[in-house]
Amino acid sequence: MLYNRSIHYKGWRILKLTMKAEKVMEREIETTPIEPLSPMSHMLSSPNFFIVITFGFKTRCNRSAFVDGINNTLINAPRFSSKMEINYKKKGEPVWIPVKLRVDDHIIVPDLEYSNIQNPDQFVEDYTSNIANIPMDMSKPLWEFHLLNMKTSKAESLAIVKIHHSIGDGMSLMSLLLACSRKISDPDALVSNTTATKKPADSMAWWLFVGFWFMIRVTFTTIVEFSKLMLTVCFLEDTKNPLMGNPSDGFQSWKVVHRIISFEDVKLIKDTMNMKVNDVLLGMTQAGLSRYLSSKYDGSTAEKKKILEKLRVRGAVAINLRPATKIEDLADMMAKGSKCRWGNFIGTVIFPLWVKSEKDPLEYIRRAKATMDRKKISLEAFFFYGIIKFTLKFFGGKVKY
Repeated sequence: MLYNRSIHYKGWRILKLTMKAEKVMEREIETTPIEPLSPMSHMLSSPNFFIVITFGFKTRCNRSAFVDGINNTLINAPRFSSKMEINYKKKGEPVWIPVKLRVDDHIIVPDLEYSNIQNPDQFVEDYTSNIANIPMDMSKPLWEFHLLNMKTSKAESLAIVKIHHSIGDGMSLMSLLLACSRKISDPDALVSNTTATKKPADSMAWWLFVGFWFMIRVTFTTIVEFSKLMLTVCFLEDTKNPLMGNPSDGFQSWKVVHRIISFEDVKLIKDTMNMKVNDVLLGMTQAGLSRYLSSKYDGSTAEKKKILEKLRVRGAVAINLRPATKIEDLADMMAKGSKCRWGNFIGTVIFPLWVKSEKDPLEYIRRAKATMDRKKISLEAFFFYGIIKFTLKFFGGKVKY
């Protein structure tokens, strides 16, 4: 019996490798009780909520190595060997159900004539955009790998990974990636993890004072930020601007554009200005949006500056609420099947974007750090998570629609 499946993309016929069924690597999953989705996973259970990641490699992709590697690592993480189904016995709520899994079903190798592709970088953008516009197939475990053995300006080959967001949040997936990695010098050793620095020992009175002052700051900041959140939800709307879509247009297709930045430059700014990488990236986002919006309005520079001053634009920033998960725990989960905290444990904060005309580009980064410092002190993200959990528990999953 032969197994074959194909998809089409802009005239290309993309085929999975045809092989005999008895040679397909199949992993038997033991039958375990069904498991309900966490509140945030429930919120993200739509087929349109997924993550697309592009990996570039210095060598050509080896399909067999991918199959073996995934079979020995990711498959032991329960979410990667389960599919989502609706449990009508529990008010129609989605649950995780373990299934028999063929790793090869999730590894897609396009059968392309690479010599006919004149612009590989543009092809990768179009291919990724096509993947991003296809809803996730909910009839099987919610992940897939696309291997492209084509040379681009930055890599010899690529792997495009599509993972449904209900499997895990960004922190979980990044930790899992590190747990799957090994040192080049020692293939059996996990990559080095950052170690916590020891805090200097101070008197008990000092720590009591610091703790009391911190509680006052947390309480005050939480009241202010949560009030802003409620005002945003109930009354305050963003100013109409070119970034906003028209609800009457319905669902719009996605266009993925790749831009590569130097992480060394990001780290240089981070170290020089004493902040986090995310602060730098948020500042870059604000600077880019400011320039984009400025280009969309007519008039002189002074007139554009006045328009930007009047804009109110906000975004939603996901905050990890889970304590740091040790890479060793995730490695044990995949090697020995041990238990480890996993999934979507994230809250959301409303982030006011600084879309102004600034002569100093570093001002956008300073603003981003100042805003995020207030958000981190407040409990806004925990309150948001609590509201989602309460809403789903008492009103059901239909509320998210």
